[in-house]
Amino acid sequence: MPTIGSRTLPSLLAAALLLGASAAQAQPVDLPIPAATTDQFPPGVRVAKTAQGSVYTDSRGRVLYGMDMRTLLRAGPDPSRYCQQACAQSWEPLLAPADAAPNIRFPMGNRESPSKDGFVTQANAPDWTVIAGPQGPQWVYKGWHMVFTRHGDRAGSIAHDGDENRVWNTLKFVSPAPKVAAPNDIKPAFVDGRYVLTTEDGRLLFSGDCAGACADWQPLPAAMASSSMGQWTVRTEGDAPQWAYRGKPVFIGQGGKPDDVPSAGKLIQP
Repeated sequence: MPTIGSRTLPSLLAAALLLGASAAQAQPVDLPIPAATTDQFPPGVRVAKTAQGSVYTDSRGRVLYGMDMRTLLRAGPDPSRYCQQACAQSWEPLLAPADAAPNIRFPMGNRESPSKDGFVTQANAPDWTVIAGPQGPQWVYKGWHMVFTRHGDRAGSIAHDGDENRVWNTLKFVSPAPKVAAPNDIKPAFVDGRYVLTTEDGRLLFSGDCAGACADWQPLPAAMASSSMGQWTVRTEGDAPQWAYRGKPVFIGQGGKPDDVPSAGKLIQP
């Protein structure tokens, strides 16, 4: 029986099948496509706004869809060969240049390290890779999503998002996270179409003026030895040092959703 690392290929495919079943139910709400790591795209690929947010399109404005290979292991051992015959009558692959050398493939290879023959794995794939698709070299997004457009679609249409039990998903563009100079444990998170700042455990940060009941206005504490950094300063007027951003005191929300922040609070954007 063939092995990959210390595990058998069937065991890896079974694990991926479980992941695929979960993805079929969860994508895109609970399993969002990760943020892009680059703003350099394949030739002709652009970003456009839709009612669903920013998505990738081809040069004609047709929305790009990812065929999520994780959801297709039930259809055969190599989901990269899935879209042929009847499927190919509905879906058009986004082909890479004819001379492009594939640098990713399925089965996935050792998940823990790059393949020794130069192929990357799904676990460490960059944004855009090339696979040997049924119709030639084809673009893949984030290691798992073979890229297609829908035959006959008008520009900007997202009508087929979620088709076939989440096999087909529009490729949402989430811009690369900004670099943030901030106190320890503060990081950016993509929430409702924009980057905002959160604590290490994902609670939203906000600023504003508390009027009336202020139980939900938890100050972002600063250590006694903290000093200003960039647009962050330390306020010492209260009972304990508190961080301020652009001159306004910073508070910690109850959770990671905008509803977890008081109505008078304003989310902090980097």
